[in-house]
Amino acid sequence: MTAPHILELARGVASDLAADGALAVVLAGSQVRDDATELSDIDLYAIGVGAPYALRVVDDRLVAVSWRTEDEERSAFRRPASVGATVPAWRAALVLHDTAGVAERLQREAEAFEWAAIAARCDTWVAETTTGYAEEVLKLVSARRRGDRVVAAIQRSVLALRLPLVMAVQHRLLYETENRLWSQVADAIGQRWSAAHTAALSLRPGEDADRAALTLFGLAVSEVRSLLTPSQLAVVDLALHAAREEADGTELV
Repeated sequence: MTAPHILELARGVASDLAADGALAVVLAGSQVRDDATELSDIDLYAIGVGAPYALRVVDDRLVAVSWRTEDEERSAFRRPASVGATVPAWRAALVLHDTAGVAERLQREAEAFEWAAIAARCDTWVAETTTGYAEEVLKLVSARRRGDRVVAAIQRSVLALRLPLVMAVQHRLLYETENRLWSQVADAIGQRWSAAHTAALSLRPGEDADRAALTLFGLAVSEVRSLLTPSQLAVVDLALHAAREEADGTELV
């Protein structure tokens, strides 16, 4: 249950947003999931035309306001890159203002969402996005070979942070927060992914984080290989070959 003082603050901001033209305002995020801390922000979605994202301080609390139109939000239910977080956010959202019934319509659509409706779009996006990260693999291998530890760290971070988002779509996962995304993906794929992800983030001293990130890519490719076109397969296999050479022949998948 949302804390009374948070709800009061959110209603006050929602009233201001309504005065600025918002058709609907909802409270989302940790404050409605009942897992907020004293440092958690207060997430408000305003349906209408305004700045896409802005932060403000109200009564010593951080408030995040995201403006979007009804059509933009409905489109987010169909985009593979956004649907995993958007659908559960709307399902749990607390409506604060809704004179035109916009929020009610969006919540109904979120409740009715099924992955089957966008399955083909998801498969295409997963294949294209996974293939795209072949470039990051080659950049990581190149950085290692020339001893550039800064670029290597950046490239492995790209893989460690972005591949789980792709795998969430591949496994059709809805996640209320990115804080839970990592463990949900690890549970879906298994221990080897979990170990490689932990190592790629350098959470365990002494492990080769770069090779762990390359392993993540190899595991991701093994998950989606059946979706790849011949040209995409040529791209990912080129990257995997370079990765295997860097890993001294260690099998990555």
